[in-house]
Amino acid sequence: MKKIMIAAVAATMASVSMADISIKGDAYIQYADNAIGKADNADDTTANRKRINLNVTGKSGATSVVISLRNDDNNNTGAVEGTGASGGNIKTHQFYLTTKVGPVDIKAGDFYTTTGLGAVYKGASFSDALDLSTKVGNATIGVLTTDNSNAAGGTAVYASTKIANVDVMIEHSADKNEVNADSLGYTNIAAKGTFNGISVAAEKNNSKVDEANTTLIHVGGKANGIKWDVAQLKNGDAIHAGNAKFAPLGSMLVGTAARGGTSTAVADSGDFSKITGVAVSTKLAGNTVKAIYTNLKTSGTGTSPTTVLNDTIKGTEIILTRALSGGKLTVNLGKISGSESDTANATNTGVRFDVKF
Repeated sequence: MKKIMIAAVAATMASVSMADISIKGDAYIQYADNAIGKADNADDTTANRKRINLNVTGKSGATSVVISLRNDDNNNTGAVEGTGASGGNIKTHQFYLTTKVGPVDIKAGDFYTTTGLGAVYKGASFSDALDLSTKVGNATIGVLTTDNSNAAGGTAVYASTKIANVDVMIEHSADKNEVNADSLGYTNIAAKGTFNGISVAAEKNNSKVDEANTTLIHVGGKANGIKWDVAQLKNGDAIHAGNAKFAPLGSMLVGTAARGGTSTAVADSGDFSKITGVAVSTKLAGNTVKAIYTNLKTSGTGTSPTTVLNDTIKGTEIILTRALSGGKLTVNLGKISGSESDTANATNTGVRFDVKF
């Protein structure tokens, strides 16, 4: 009997030692005092937000199972829709497994993915998805398909490789998809590399929908302790919303869902037909100080964030970040000027604390 018990315990311990469970996460709390878009003689809008996100990973051999749980002040808009009122509920927004069968990597479930550099689809949520990929020489090729019961599914094929010192990514979809139900398919080409200390990135999304193409160009470098970046994003006239997680140049005025939610943001990159800007940042007394200046033109269709279509505005931002024990403090100011709407010509200010664990 003792031998049987010892053997059983040994077998149990062996199975436990082969398994691995880890918990990682992030959290933030932020406060914003927003004057942009407020009605005349109205008080500024205060926006207090907090969120905690937990990623639980169970691993056994080459197979991993991931579940991401989130509790915040806003209704869930992730891969798996939560229920109940905003706040106070833990919601599952990712649930997927990864494994390997021979040379094929498999990812299946509900998860986020980004196309190219993210100019069109950044952190896009897919449900009931299957991603199959493999290496062919120095290239990776794959296919991503979704079959969501609550929205149109879709299929995309993709490939990525490195040519000299340039990373090249190509993705093609021939049909509609659940991220954009109006899509009739697209071909996305992106490339990025560094040349003599200058980083260059470009992306072109050719849509089968008329006037729905997107182009992104981003150039950056560093000189005398100052980091600089210049970028331009152009959207076709048929694009008038979307891509809330994309924040050009690290903006805190554009990208309402960037950083897990940005309270001072007033619009998303898809709300503009053209964004051109420059950003500079440097270290100062233990802080990182960043200034962003952008010229933005609202779309000619849909709902404008300034209430005026084809409105050319200017954005000016100052963002100060400082590393604190176990986290990061961010203080920012964002101002819009030049709008035909007087209520849009105002300033948003915010403060937030982020921590990863």
